[in-house]
Parts: sequence; structure tokens; C-alpha cells
Amino acid sequence: MEPPWPDLLLPCSPSWRCLDRFSLLDEEGEDGQVAYWTLLQHILQQPVNTPAQLIDVLDTIANTSRGSSGAAGDFGTLREAVEHHHSDTFFSRLWPTIVQLSLKLPDHFPAGTIPVLRPGDKLNLTRDMVACLVAHQFLCTFRVPPWREGYHDFSIWYDSEQRHPQAVRMYLTALFQYFEELSADPRSASPGNSVDGGVEFSLHAFDNTGDFVTGKWDQIRLRNLNVVFVQSFSTEQQELAHQGHDGAVVVSANKDIGFGKSATQEELFMGNCPEACPAVLFTPTLQDDQTLTVCGARPMVRILGQRRDLTWEKLGPGARQGGRMLLMDALELDEANEFEILPDLKQENILREIRKAYTAFSSWAGGDAPTVWTGLWGCGAFNGDPAIKVIIMWIAASLAGKELRLLCDASQSDFAAKCERFVEKVASTWTVRELEDCLKAIPQGIRRLETMDWLLDNVPDF
Repeated sequence: MEPPWPDLLLPCSPSWRCLDRFSLLDEEGEDGQVAYWTLLQHILQQPVNTPAQLIDVLDTIANTSRGSSGAAGDFGTLREAVEHHHSDTFFSRLWPTIVQLSLKLPDHFPAGTIPVLRPGDKLNLTRDMVACLVAHQFLCTFRVPPWREGYHDFSIWYDSEQRHPQAVRMYLTALFQYFEELSADPRSASPGNSVDGGVEFSLHAFDNTGDFVTGKWDQIRLRNLNVVFVQSFSTEQQELAHQGHDGAVVVSANKDIGFGKSATQEELFMGNCPEACPAVLFTPTLQDDQTLTVCGARPMVRILGQRRDLTWEKLGPGARQGGRMLLMDALELDEANEFEILPDLKQENILREIRKAYTAFSSWAGGDAPTVWTGLWGCGAFNGDPAIKVIIMWIAASLAGKELRLLCDASQSDFAAKCERFVEKVASTWTVRELEDCLKAIPQGIRRLETMDWLLDNVPDF
């Protein structure tokens, strides 16, 4: 297990000092340095009424803190997004809001630090606090957390060279929509004007107690698993109105969670919720027994499609209510050759994935209709076998007392139909133990994507 990380230093910390590279302040300390916060306050006083002035301020901040513009490059995509948003609106409303939010950092975090999550921790932030952190991610003032290699602020979306320009434009659209909402009604960031009062970030670790104890598996009936066909994937499942208060959506995450420059499910779900983005600042690399739950982060748009085929539509104020996201990383599995066991079927891998899913699915109390919405977790770039992953999640959901909704799009219609047939065979009679035994019975020499056919051929009807 990783040792606990120290609290993350914030720009307002008195101990954060830097060189005044552009001689903006009149005085410096005996060490030739100045307080970073004092320098940042001075930079933010500069007039910003044009894209060029905005870029000058952001570039000054970047060079002050890291000696270069870094990932922001030439700021070309940001310039384009600002102009597309209508420059007058951005500079008259959004920019003053961003500055105002950012300057509240010492009020929200008087210690000048923010705690890094440890297993079992919950960090409850008011929407004012979250908005302040998001503003600083836009300004790119944070240091890189020691466990990450960048991707901790929004500078990755600013350069004109982007491998997925459409996705980045979409993330900036969501971000500007967020600031637009705050500029129109500052109360929208206050606890009294939100459904749940703020955003909760909780790091969960596997606990080998309760119904997970394997001796009980033959006493626990399988919970319902429903296959849900959708024409195309969307981010609708992260909306509270879709989930319900007792629901959650699986986000197929990397072990270093966060947003990015492409259009993976994790990047879409995080980039669409600016209030979720500060999680990268205080969530260490997920260990094999850990998951992150984000509750209450509000989506700004609804994204339709995936990869290179994306469209989006802005959500109305009533629909911008955040549900519960379960960030859980699957194993990255190598392709097996013809003489090797399918990696999904190795017992240590099965146990790791069941524990990972169970940890996520048991991270909140049930309620009247506890439901987990998920796609084929870990079956894309991570190369998992769909049938095995579905069985693993079904086991975990049943142990956690949650129903499972498996989302399949048009490209997965054949698998979805077979999965429905398999569920019909076993759902009404089997226990968790019997489903695990079924998993163990799959021949080790089977090839990836052949497992569901084997199950249909070999599991008897009841």
C-alpha cells in the first residue's frame, strides 16, 4: 500500500514562494523570492478585455509557476473557444466571476492546504469551495500532485494542437456553461440552492466483512440484472433525474483518475462535470482494492455517442443535478496467445475484479431502489472479456444488495441478446455461489469473446 501523501499545498499558502520573473512586485525577500499568492493577486488585477489579454495573464501565471506555458502551448483552442462563446460575454461576465471565485481561496482553505484522501476518507466540499478550485484549475495555478504526471488542470485543453479537437471543445463548452451559471446567479454555488448541499468525494477500500465473506455466498440470491439497449451511449446516466437518489453509474476509470483530451468514458463523464474535476488534486493513484465515489457533481451538457462520433446538447437548469459516479479501474489485460489461459479467468484476476466492483457498489447505503448503471466495464482499451466482466459485476452487485442495469449500444446488440438469454437461464434460481461456480467452469483455454457462447451452450435451462 502507498504511504499517505502529505496535504496538497495551495497557491494561498504562505510557504509557497517563487521568483518574480517579470519584476511585477516592488519588493522581494532576502532569498530573492516573493509570496506566490501576493504575486498571483497582482497578476489578476491586470485588465482582461480581449483574448490576447487573457492569454497574456494565463501565460504569465504559467511562466511564474513552472517557467513555461507547459501544456497550454499557444493557447489556440482556448482562444477559439472564448471567441465562439462571444468574447463580450466572456470578458464582461465569465472572467470577473473566475477572478472573484479564485480570490476566495484563503477564505475557503485558511490553512493553505487541502487534505489528500486516504482510504475511508470523505471530503465534503460546499459548491463555493468547489467553484473556487475549478477557477484555479482554469487559471492553472496548482502544482502537480506528486503521484501524477500532469493532467491536473485545464491547460491540456488550451493548445491549438489537439488529438481530439471536438472533445476538447465540448469540455470547454461545459466549463464555460458552469461559469456562466455562476455569473448569472452566484447563489447557484451556495449550499442552500443545491439539491444535496455540495459535492462529496470519498475514497473506499475493500473490507472483507459483511456479505462479501465467501462462506455466505451460497445463501445470497442473485439480484436483478437487466440488459438495457440504447441506440448510442450518452452521459444521461450521470444525471440525478435518470439515476434517482438511490442509483449510481460506473465510470471505467484509470488508476490515476481524471479528465483528459480524448473521449473515453471517464474523460466524458469527468469533463462534463467541472465540479468533479478537483478530484485529481486529492485522489492518489487507486490501489487494487480502492475506488472513488463522487456524489453531487453537476453535469452541464448531455453528450451523445463516443470516440470520434460525438454530439452534445446543453442541459436546462433543472436537469443540471449531479448523481453518483463510481470511478473504478479495471485490470489492463494482455491478449493471450493460443497456449495461454485467458487472463480474465486467472483466479487472482477474478478476485481482484470482484473486490474492486464490490467496493464501489457497497460505497453507499441502499434505499428503496438501489441500482448500478454500467456499460461493459474494462472491455475496451483494457481488453477484458465482456461475459466474464458481466458475471463479475453481477456477483458484486448481488453481494452489495444492488440491482444491475447493463447498457449496450447498437454495436453490442448481438452480445446484449445473448446476455439476456443467459440471465433468463439463471436469474430466478441461482445464488452468488452458483454464479461463481459457473465462472470457474469456463474452460481455461477459451478465447476472448467466446465465453458467452460457451455459457449458453453449457448452462442448462431451469
